[in-house]
Amino acid sequence: MQRHQMDHELSCTPARMWPLYFEDAFNVQMYEQGLGFPSCKIVERRDDGDKLFRRMAMIPKLEMPKAVAKLVGDRVGYEESGDWIRSEGVYRWRLLLAAFGEKLRVAGTMRLVAHGDGHCRRVVEFEVDANMFGIGKLVENTAAQNTLEGWNNSAKWINSYLKDHR
Repeated sequence: MQRHQMDHELSCTPARMWPLYFEDAFNVQMYEQGLGFPSCKIVERRDDGDKLFRRMAMIPKLEMPKAVAKLVGDRVGYEESGDWIRSEGVYRWRLLLAAFGEKLRVAGTMRLVAHGDGHCRRVVEFEVDANMFGIGKLVENTAAQNTLEGWNNSAKWINSYLKDHR
């Protein structure tokens, strides 16, 4: 199992970022145009006031070793599902990769912390655990690398977006 933590400075307050982060059009634009994903769809959304649940289906642009690519084949899509608990200020998310199902667990949290005037820090913590004999470490490393790269690239894109959409 691997554990990772990232900290990105975003050019807006948490009060602006949270609603933007859960805006459907913003997400589709970020993933498809900003990150180059062939597809991003909001599949489900429920909001009871304190908790917002969202499930997205995506086909990512991935970099992976040939051995992992051979295993994945044409099943490169994944779903992200998560709950944003407003009162706690935390988004708990999980990825379910089509190629590996429950054999690969990628899950984490995202928090936004006010930081200076008009900025926030996005703190993301996640774990990757592959339960696959012989190739678990390779799959785990690939999943962790792609997850880290995705969050890092999204921070850059979000700051660029915010610069253009004051």
